[in-house]
Amino acid sequence: MGTKAVEVVAEIVADYERRTPASHALFHRARRSLVSGTTGNLRHFDPYPLYFDSGEGVHVTDADGHRYLDCFLGNGPLLLGHNHPEVMDSIARHLRRGLLLVNPSLAADVAERVMDAVPCAESVRFLNSGSEATMTAVRCARAYTGRPVVVKFFGHYHGQDDQFLVGVGPTRAAMGAGVSDAAVADTRTVSFRDLASLGSTLARRDVAAVILDPAMHVGGLWGSDHAHLSAIRDLCGRHGTVLIFDEVITGFRLARGGAQEFYSVVPDLAVFAKALSAGEKLSAVAGRAEILEVTAPDPSGRRAQVFQSGTTNDGTVALAAADAALQVYRTMDVRGGAYAAVEGLANRLADGLIRVFADHQIPLHVNHIGSMLQLFVTDAVPDFETYASLDMTLVESFYLAMISEGILLSLPGSNHVYLSLLHDDTHIDAILEAAEQVLTRYDLARVTPG
Repeated sequence: MGTKAVEVVAEIVADYERRTPASHALFHRARRSLVSGTTGNLRHFDPYPLYFDSGEGVHVTDADGHRYLDCFLGNGPLLLGHNHPEVMDSIARHLRRGLLLVNPSLAADVAERVMDAVPCAESVRFLNSGSEATMTAVRCARAYTGRPVVVKFFGHYHGQDDQFLVGVGPTRAAMGAGVSDAAVADTRTVSFRDLASLGSTLARRDVAAVILDPAMHVGGLWGSDHAHLSAIRDLCGRHGTVLIFDEVITGFRLARGGAQEFYSVVPDLAVFAKALSAGEKLSAVAGRAEILEVTAPDPSGRRAQVFQSGTTNDGTVALAAADAALQVYRTMDVRGGAYAAVEGLANRLADGLIRVFADHQIPLHVNHIGSMLQLFVTDAVPDFETYASLDMTLVESFYLAMISEGILLSLPGSNHVYLSLLHDDTHIDAILEAAEQVLTRYDLARVTPG
């Protein structure tokens, strides 16, 4: 950055520091016991993370008592906002039965609600996290097909299991240290739009599964379309390969039935987390019963059997939250067209931000699908490989400056913006007004790359 850009960023940081002394103090305390003062890499940003005390609806309150409009929403799970009354009532009601029961009837209730919502769901298994769910789905596919290889696409993220931590960007480089060559030996990476390469890869007949995120969220929210996903669906069917949709992010967010409803393409298996339980720890693998049957006991020993278990797979709090959330999604969708409404809000927010930035001579491109958005400062032709190498300093500075305006649009360094089913036009107005104030107060055009 040039001298003027450094000065602008320093001014934004100084205003943030003046606003958040309690978070600053908590950071110095927390990093003595928590690595980097947080419980995960995404939660940390410079100069120090923001620490929160409470949330209600679409607002959160930080350690200094400042109230924010929340468009980060726990990185996506809080589709119903914070402390939704029906979710909290369900938790309180079921907690009287105990925290952890073996084979609770509530698990069947929630599984039936998943099956009612999700097109591919003939059967369901619950787990704790998205990473566990993707790992289990691929294991089931390998057992079902008797094949070793999994195909993932560049720019797609599927959790923290080693086999998936390559090709998250536009190259096959591992996402961080500690991932051995052996761990990814059976993971092949293909460009998402290169159907010819996918077809030749599947023609080897050693691929158990193709896994994809229909939103391509971590890669920049590039999404997909019906025709392309249908072509992948056809290729997998032709070559006896299991198609897995990673709907950890898109599930219940793009539509009540997830991306498979949104794009009208049904996979063999799908994995869910995040919005499934409105912020509680729960994930699921759902899909064709004959594939998931490999996790069932087989005393005869005539077929492959997958081991899948977990102590807290059916924890009361998570299941109670999911039970209520799934009912609310259905009610809001059927009665109020909530998904169409929030997509309209996202469109308005994207258009408004582009207009505000343009008024300050800053080129902005916004990728948005459903209720999700990501910002890129560039006038380059939209393209995954090009955008993956963009300098994000201005975007991160903008998010930090928005915090000082009472808007948690995203965490700096994350670039994940989400709207909930509770956001409305007044909230979009507030975001756009704050964006105008930020771009007027700070000369962010000086931070624009190039």
